[in-house]
Amino acid sequence: MTAVLLVGWRPKAVAALRRLGAEVTCAFRPGEDDAAAPGQRPHRSVRVADPAGVESVLAGLARQGLRPADFDVVCSQQEFTMVTAAAIGGDRSWMPLPTAMNLRDKQLQKLRIRQAGLRVADCWIVDDIRELRVPAYPCVLKPLAGAGARDTFVLGGPAAAEDARERLLDSRRRGPWLLERFMTGHEHAVDGVVRGGQLRQLSISRYQSNLIRMRDGAHMLYVAQDPAEQPELYRQGWELAEAAMRALGHTDGVFHLEAFLNADGFVFSECGGRICGGKADVMAELKFGIDLHDEWARAVLRLPAGRQGPGRAGSYAHGWLPLPAGRLVSAPGPEQIAERPGVREAHVWLTPGDRVVDPRTSSGAGLGTVLLEGDTVADVERNFADLVTWVQQTSKVDQDA
Repeated sequence: MTAVLLVGWRPKAVAALRRLGAEVTCAFRPGEDDAAAPGQRPHRSVRVADPAGVESVLAGLARQGLRPADFDVVCSQQEFTMVTAAAIGGDRSWMPLPTAMNLRDKQLQKLRIRQAGLRVADCWIVDDIRELRVPAYPCVLKPLAGAGARDTFVLGGPAAAEDARERLLDSRRRGPWLLERFMTGHEHAVDGVVRGGQLRQLSISRYQSNLIRMRDGAHMLYVAQDPAEQPELYRQGWELAEAAMRALGHTDGVFHLEAFLNADGFVFSECGGRICGGKADVMAELKFGIDLHDEWARAVLRLPAGRQGPGRAGSYAHGWLPLPAGRLVSAPGPEQIAERPGVREAHVWLTPGDRVVDPRTSSGAGLGTVLLEGDTVADVERNFADLVTWVQQTSKVDQDA
């Protein structure tokens, strides 16, 4: 039995590894496993204060008399623990440390992509926000290793740049930051599987609105694109993903890549070596026949890739359910949401009394996520818009709390 150390809580990753016969030890924060089903629980738990901290994970292991060398493989399926797992795993890591760094640090990955001759936005490092100098407007200011569009600012002119600088100084977040040229075109998500350096499976989704527009109140919705209906889109997406994986050194695993599509084709935005959030995994399996968790676990355990199942007709989309920031008083549950038109599956992570994060500040904010299906793209987009309106009307949030 292969002994695996999984850094960071991911119940579906635990389940996928266990199904393939691995003995799983997982390092995670206390309480993260409270709602886990029996098949999602690791064989051994190592509770730590910070799964993304090398010291925290190593100390947690040591308290149980364990070392990274006691495992056959050390891995992660979580954005913020990927480099930690690669660093402490060494030659037992499922991913080389340079690859993990390329898949996390936005400036590093854009450099690798540019060196490979692919189209990518111009970008500059801002080591200290006090030294912010914008070479051309509009630009986007973001963390070097962020996720979910958190702490991202659109700088349309000098006034916006000064406002961002002052806000970050007030919050004592001086840097470093990444400044990149604002990208036009429609944003797409390219998710897939790479094994032995070869692209094996691919799915493409179109954002209903570009992520950056969430700051203006746009909703977060990924709409699956049908390969049979859009062969040229998939040809371009396949070429981009294949070249990007080579440039980043990502030879075995899964990926979530974002790119802007304009009249000249795709322009690379950023890429993570993990599964997209929300219901992306469920949508990939239903619409495209791709089991991303199984493929990730197979790559970790060095097992042959699985077979892609048949895709389904119809349209699918998954999105987040935004609520205004404040303290949640009441909201519909997943069973009620699942009864709404077009909803196939719903997940709610907030309960009354929880703090609701402003949906304009992060793509992962809100009451929960949903997967929708319908005959056409128009069906799922309309049903999602109606659902968001209904959720907001039937929920109560104390915005003064």
